[in-house]
Amino acid sequence: MKWSVVLRTNRKLLEGSVLVTGFRGFGMVGYMASKYLAIGLNARKVGFFYSPSMEPVVLVEDDGVGFPHDIYYSDKGVTVIVNRALPPMEDRGGLVETIADFAAESKVKLAILVGGLSRDFMPEEEKYWYRWLKNSFYRGPDLEAPLMEKGLGVMGPLALLFAALERRGIPSIMILPYSYVEEVDYFAARTALTIISKFLGVEIDLGELEKVIERHKELIERVREVIEASEAERKRGEKGIYM
Repeated sequence: MKWSVVLRTNRKLLEGSVLVTGFRGFGMVGYMASKYLAIGLNARKVGFFYSPSMEPVVLVEDDGVGFPHDIYYSDKGVTVIVNRALPPMEDRGGLVETIADFAAESKVKLAILVGGLSRDFMPEEEKYWYRWLKNSFYRGPDLEAPLMEKGLGVMGPLALLFAALERRGIPSIMILPYSYVEEVDYFAARTALTIISKFLGVEIDLGELEKVIERHKELIERVREVIEASEAERKRGEKGIYM
């Protein structure tokens, strides 16, 4: 099905901005980083991507009703696309092409794509906690970490979008924090936002994300205590059996 852009602002407002987005991949890093970037920049919702076959979900968030693929704009010159869900496989190419067209028509100066890189590939004593990629049109400064090593790669809609932006001649980089694969990795999302903040020279309020991280730490600690108590009880039971 065809995708369209529903824009509630003059497109000229977006010209020269930096576009940031990601998807729900490893650790949901792309989605989480985009979401908390929009919150941290106090960005306002200016539109969304629509298809009759898109994911049938509407979420109520701090700024009101959230559609699956919302567009936000911050007066710091940052446009953020928050992809709360992934469309059906047969519709992903259409969404990616529409996002790339939107970037070209909005004349963004740079696209920053965010995803997760499995921690299985992280070197021992890693000090950067991420890798990155750049396309052939990028002429900006290198990031501190090395580029992604030979033999590794990116799959899914993030890879499709990277190629679609290349096709349209839009300078693009991809930031890939090392991430857990099967669970939401808030720490990796914070790594991505810290890098983006430094790279763009803009302050991002991470207060909301830090609250989530603190609650996550508390949950992990409670789970650890339950596991340890259960293990201690099991050992006491075994001791009683063999005495």
